[in-house]
Amino acid sequence: MPRTSRAGSTPRNPADFVLSIRLREPVRFTDLSERLAIKLSALPGYLSRAHFESWHRRVGAPDFSDFSGVFTPLVYVEAEVSDLPLGSPTMRGDLRVRGSTRLAKSLDANGEVRRLAREGLYEVTTQQGGLVGRARFVNVFTRYDTDPARRRIVALPPEMGLGTVPSRRIDIPEVADLLPSAARAADFADREPGAWHYTQTDANRHVNSMEYLRSMEDFVAGGLAARGHDLRRLYPARARILYRKPCFRGERYTRRAWAGSEEPLVIAGGFHKHGDRPDAPPAVAIELSYGAHAAPAH
Repeated sequence: MPRTSRAGSTPRNPADFVLSIRLREPVRFTDLSERLAIKLSALPGYLSRAHFESWHRRVGAPDFSDFSGVFTPLVYVEAEVSDLPLGSPTMRGDLRVRGSTRLAKSLDANGEVRRLAREGLYEVTTQQGGLVGRARFVNVFTRYDTDPARRRIVALPPEMGLGTVPSRRIDIPEVADLLPSAARAADFADREPGAWHYTQTDANRHVNSMEYLRSMEDFVAGGLAARGHDLRRLYPARARILYRKPCFRGERYTRRAWAGSEEPLVIAGGFHKHGDRPDAPPAVAIELSYGAHAAPAH
């Protein structure tokens, strides 16, 4: 069950509390690869209760019928899997989720508060302690408003009862940290725009965060196969995902991707809203790192 860690005493700044989480999650068959390992895009699903429900118990659940309040949307995710084969006995058991979430602030060049954030760090293991994967989630405090100044929150709302500003600092990646310069031509891109549809959306009223990862995995796999890479060996092992702008049902998009290093193989890509300027930053940027299995027997 989620619990608040007090590290010996209650922090002087109430915004410096640490919420520690330990949960059990059943293994879902559809999340397993042919090797009986948890797939990269499935890993965050085992952390949703730990990261989101524990926070909602602490401060209250969001009201999706009223978007005038303060929300903490997901802006950044790091996830990696060990590709550990779980085996049939563990498939019938549970995975162990351990981690914590805490508040932090990012600062601008003048040392002023730029954004307030919540960071969650988690680890997923088998019952026997074998590492299944790790993840980092970063949410920012914001209001849904067309005015950037009104969207920006630099002090916690009093009604949350969490203090004013946390002491801890955090750096949140930008597009330039994941993607190459916009001046570099993409190594592969969609020939025709795609469209987001109903089954890719969620209660936030926009495209679910993991749909971007699944879509990019599929797009990159096709590009790699077309360039002669052996997909019998490669598998997505790590992702860094930056969410800039939400996408909505019926919107069209194009994907572009750039090849990076070869060892390990890294591909970075972005989702560009159809109709945006060619040099506009993507709505979502994703960096994928690939692992490799042993060469298949012929």
